[in-house]
Amino acid sequence: MIKLPADGLKDALCAAIGENTQMLSANTSIALHLAGAFVLGSLVGYERHFRGRAAGTQVYAIVCMASCAVTILAGYPQLWYAGALGGAGGTADPTRVIGSIVTGVGFLGAGLIVQDGSNVRGLTTAASVWACAVIGILVGTSLFAPAVGLTGLLLLGMVAMPTVERILPARTALTVKVQFAANYRLHEEAIDHFALMRRFSIPPESFSISYDAGRCSIQFLIVADPRRHANALAQLSTELRDLPHVESFTIARSTT
Repeated sequence: MIKLPADGLKDALCAAIGENTQMLSANTSIALHLAGAFVLGSLVGYERHFRGRAAGTQVYAIVCMASCAVTILAGYPQLWYAGALGGAGGTADPTRVIGSIVTGVGFLGAGLIVQDGSNVRGLTTAASVWACAVIGILVGTSLFAPAVGLTGLLLLGMVAMPTVERILPARTALTVKVQFAANYRLHEEAIDHFALMRRFSIPPESFSISYDAGRCSIQFLIVADPRRHANALAQLSTELRDLPHVESFTIARSTT
């Protein structure tokens, strides 16, 4: 039977207790960081859920927590694999991890953007998902005040800015689709004259023409000045309805 010296046994016991305390402290800190990221991500996600967007509370909470987890993981290389690496873990570079997170979430945000004709949807959701990943990174690096501040500013921007935009003067953009009767020959000059007489602006790159079964249809974007056209959608609808050779039409506000 091998007997350890009393001093050696005491040192070994203290070292074991110290390692367990360090591991417990690190795990507790990581859990609290993840909980904070969950709360902040959920706050941002609920705003999107409230507005009926596809990416809701769950998506934002997951993105924020995952970003936080990966970031904080880089801060504890000495605890990787239950400390089996010891000092061989070296010093991790959090900036490399952060760069990978930002790039990866950028691809996720790109998948949320949908273009339908002249309308582009999902830009705000994609940008806010990317910002939510940044919130998780801030929590993961223990920058709690900036994380809470960014969450507040993000919510303020998504909730208050649409109201401010409605108050401030801005031009109205309308997407117009018109289908003409069979065998009607369309002249682009007539469209330009129609817009010019009513002081509408048509961006040239938005104009497209298609033919199907002998019927011509056009699609274009109209930009109206609200000072001259207080209710541009109703006015345009009435005038298109009275035009000859117009079989059907659709008018929608151009949105992002």
